[in-house]
Amino acid sequence: MTGLPNRKAFQDHLDVALARAGREGGVVGVLFIDLDNFKLINDSFGHAAGDAVLESVTARLLGATRATDVVSRQGGDEFLILVSDPNAGGGEPAAGTELAPAVVAGKVRRVLAEPIALDGVDIYLTASIGISLYPIDALDSDTLLKHADVAMYAVKQAGRDGHQLYAFGADTALEQISMASRLRKTLDRGRGLVLHYQPLVDLESGHLVGAEALVRWQDGKRGLTQPDEFIPLAERTGLIGSISDWVIEAACRQASTWRDNGLDLYVSINLPPSYCQPTGMNHLLASASTAGIGLDRLVIEVTESALTHASWQAIEPKLAELRKHGLKLAIDDFGTGYSSLGRLDKTWVSMLKMDRSFVEGVPDDDHARALISSVVHLAHSLGLEPIAEGVETELQRQFLVEHGCRIGQGSLFSPPVTATEIEALCAGNDPLARKSA
Repeated sequence: MTGLPNRKAFQDHLDVALARAGREGGVVGVLFIDLDNFKLINDSFGHAAGDAVLESVTARLLGATRATDVVSRQGGDEFLILVSDPNAGGGEPAAGTELAPAVVAGKVRRVLAEPIALDGVDIYLTASIGISLYPIDALDSDTLLKHADVAMYAVKQAGRDGHQLYAFGADTALEQISMASRLRKTLDRGRGLVLHYQPLVDLESGHLVGAEALVRWQDGKRGLTQPDEFIPLAERTGLIGSISDWVIEAACRQASTWRDNGLDLYVSINLPPSYCQPTGMNHLLASASTAGIGLDRLVIEVTESALTHASWQAIEPKLAELRKHGLKLAIDDFGTGYSSLGRLDKTWVSMLKMDRSFVEGVPDDDHARALISSVVHLAHSLGLEPIAEGVETELQRQFLVEHGCRIGQGSLFSPPVTATEIEALCAGNDPLARKSA
């Protein structure tokens, strides 16, 4: 599509440049370029528009490089640039040659910052660029490419939109790349992810009313891995959409199984902001239909900060329509973000989940008591259901009940458990169920 060399051809060019630099002296630089949040363009405008943007990016990369440099497309929205010293021959790098890759990276970022007109809309791109140098960082092409990739991940971790030279001792970044590769293989194989469920409990009666689906990864190297250890990595590497697809499908199947077993439970699913767009909602609908369940069996949770995400304005009418068919939306970790309270007065919001940092202070802390009372009152005044996270003590449960919060979750009742253990809790055959009675 772009007319650029692929990775194999790039590596051939790189091997030639390294052999020449080894004979004659000189510096060879590899730039690993990853466009930031490119998936949003495909999701919002379609793949044809995404291809047009990639063609524009290609033209800009060629314009930002020298005739002796090699621009390649690694695949997807990733590009490689080979920057070599054309004047080598004296056995030493030309003065300032080691700076040339960083200069090229700066030019690349500047040309990509110019808006791209797409269907009458200006698209703004940024890129994360990692740089690896021969003979400073590595002596062979495979290691140079790996180290450039490591440096690029370091830029992603630092907040994107930047360029960085590889630094020795970047073991954390190397492990992140290895971990991302294993996670990608897990998704390709279709096995290795599991769901645990934390009960959502009627705080007055102790009966289960629902369960929050929480994904875990059975990593061959690290064992059962918690979401805070791999979800941020999945978001940076573009795997979060596939994980969200899997979680939705698995949760819908489990909701169907519980219904067939006579359990009246809804399943709550956490979704990242990037997933909350028409394609994601259509997948949710299709998964519920395939599982044979109504939308009233599902709650989707998004963080309060997600309300400011660019995709929300476009999807609010869709969410309002889905709510008419029973789907509930909960604002998670409410009170920790900076969203406008006015946005809560919408036809698509159903629940407010109070952050556990509020709950842990009651009933002893005056400030925490005031916050809980205010949020519960706000929720009720807007016709929303308040939910408390992190309920750990009987005194906290009593305070919440007395102040009108009907539903909660936390270690007082149960940690996240398997689907089978949820059924035992509902049957009253587990000590955790009796603990909440």
